[in-house]
Amino acid sequence: MDGYLISIAGNIAAGKSTLTQALEKRSGGKIVSFLERVDYVKENGYLQKYYEAVSAYDRLKGKKLTGKDRASFLEVKEAAEYWGYKIQETYFLSRLLDLGVLSEMLREGQSVAQDRSIYEDQIFTKNSNNNEYITDEDYRRYLDLFDLVMANKPVPDLIIYLESDVEALKSRIMERSRGEEAELADPANHYLSNLNDLYRPWIMKSGFPYLIIDTEEIDFRTG
Repeated sequence: MDGYLISIAGNIAAGKSTLTQALEKRSGGKIVSFLERVDYVKENGYLQKYYEAVSAYDRLKGKKLTGKDRASFLEVKEAAEYWGYKIQETYFLSRLLDLGVLSEMLREGQSVAQDRSIYEDQIFTKNSNNNEYITDEDYRRYLDLFDLVMANKPVPDLIIYLESDVEALKSRIMERSRGEEAELADPANHYLSNLNDLYRPWIMKSGFPYLIIDTEEIDFRTG
């Protein structure tokens, strides 16, 4: 009998890793925690370059620019679109490798709690397209690739969505002091808010069984 797959979903700094590890501990080993392997993305600087590129673009969007300022804006926009697609492509490939490992564990009968599933990539990519970090053409290409690659892949038996207030997320980001996330904690940065707007609708339309937990009511960091 295959094991069960529980995917912990939520915005950046929602407490996914903490809950994933807590489920393993509370289950006495019946559930194994599986944290996403993102070292490659961080070590090569992709994540920080992405945040910097899209934040720079957000600061200029909507302004009336002419001459050299207009030319500079187009360069900033091009950088945002490049890193917008690059980061999603990189994360997708990384999580696809993780899914291969997970699939084998499930076939062997091991139940797994996973910190963010590959299916959540759809939220981040949609957000990037909404905010012009990914062109419409690249977005369609991504969706076609996702559907092709994910056919017949394991799906979550349960998604636990950790819903969080944006200000709480920014506070946690500041507490954990990860350099590549610094831009997200800026009061003027709307990246986390934009993701929050997409999460609940996606969860409810995903077709997967789900449980929504308000992390303002239950703080997994304190048990």
